[in-house]
Amino acid sequence: MNGTEGWLLAVSEPGIGRLALRARERLSLLCDAGSRIGTTLEVTRTAEELTQVAVPRFADYAAVDLTDRVLRGDEPGSMEAGVRRVAFAGVGEGAALYQLGALIHPLPFTPVGRSLATEQPVLGPVLSSTFGWLGQDPERGQKICEQGIHSLITVPMRARGVMLGVVSFYRATGKDAFEEDDLALAEELVGRAAVCVDNARRYTREHTISEELERVTASLQLALDRQRRFTTDASHELRTPLAGLRATLEEAQLHPGETDLAELLEHTLGDVDRLQAIISDLLLLTRIGAAPPAALEPVDLAVLAEAETARRTGDPHPARLDLTAGVTTDAVPEQIRRVLDNLLDNAQRHAARDVVVTVRRAEGMAELSVTDDGPGVPAAEREHIFQRFTRLDTARSRDRGGTGLGLAIARDIAHAHHGTLHAEDASSGGARFVLRLPLNPRTA
Repeated sequence: MNGTEGWLLAVSEPGIGRLALRARERLSLLCDAGSRIGTTLEVTRTAEELTQVAVPRFADYAAVDLTDRVLRGDEPGSMEAGVRRVAFAGVGEGAALYQLGALIHPLPFTPVGRSLATEQPVLGPVLSSTFGWLGQDPERGQKICEQGIHSLITVPMRARGVMLGVVSFYRATGKDAFEEDDLALAEELVGRAAVCVDNARRYTREHTISEELERVTASLQLALDRQRRFTTDASHELRTPLAGLRATLEEAQLHPGETDLAELLEHTLGDVDRLQAIISDLLLLTRIGAAPPAALEPVDLAVLAEAETARRTGDPHPARLDLTAGVTTDAVPEQIRRVLDNLLDNAQRHAARDVVVTVRRAEGMAELSVTDDGPGVPAAEREHIFQRFTRLDTARSRDRGGTGLGLAIARDIAHAHHGTLHAEDASSGGARFVLRLPLNPRTA
């Protein structure tokens, strides 16, 4: 050997170079897994990242199956309810493997079932002869083999001693069958992903609880604000007749000789009647809610309307009836009578000459309407009038009678019966109040 020639001859066992290359590839895969899995605190996205790291460098197909409870952020619990395929990646489309969203109930003797039951990985180097694999779905299994998928590893996804689900890796034509060394790599990949999935699950749970607390807090605050406004309005409405009553009585006390007893009693009893009406309506508002099924009974709206209008006496404008027989809804009869009574009171206060009660079927609902020929309700005020103690700057003002709660009570009753109540223009130029309730299914 001269000075310009220098050679180094390395002698090793056959296959050492190939093993070194495989070791380097596996190390690179694990490094990528560390940086690419768990980039978000979202369960499904974390599962997707695992499949994307594994395909195609480690497997041709990869699937992650988790329980629905894990997806909601809950503790996994039993696997008896099955596992749902939440992530799936593959080198080609159209594989007969279970696709995204599938709910799978693995049989105990299948590789997936054994992994879930024993919490141990299962290696199936030759898929067609792997014990129990074809038993889950023989037809699907045959198609999978025909598509060239030949080798399988299933690994339980476990974190902090809790089973979350299972991960399946498949190899197809073009890749060697899985070996024992591959099993260790699969466990390492799944183990890293499992911690990230469990972190995401815990975050989901905490985030859900936080959102629920915020929603409940906001709802309670809204209810408190409404209660404060209602208390203020109710106090004001009760104060008005009380002030009149006190003034009348104090005047009589100061000038007893000049007091007309009959006139005094008429004024005071009028104020007492108004106080009693307001208090009764306030109590009714607190009691209205979703009616229990036992309280509901079939109500023929035509029969109810005819009976209610016949009962009323002293109305300045006797109501005309336009009734369709057999329009029946499931309701609390007394509450529906109260709605009609309130609507008739409102119409009688504002009608010029005519009040009409109509019952019919409309848009698949039972409809009861009360129409008057008064000044009508401006479009901008049609929602406002259903608020409690509403005052309008129009002829339809509460100061012509009523407690200011009648329409609010009527709408609350409609909503409690899964119905609606709204105001619209009448063909006569006045107002038309329309109550719609679900038809009784036996008579619809």
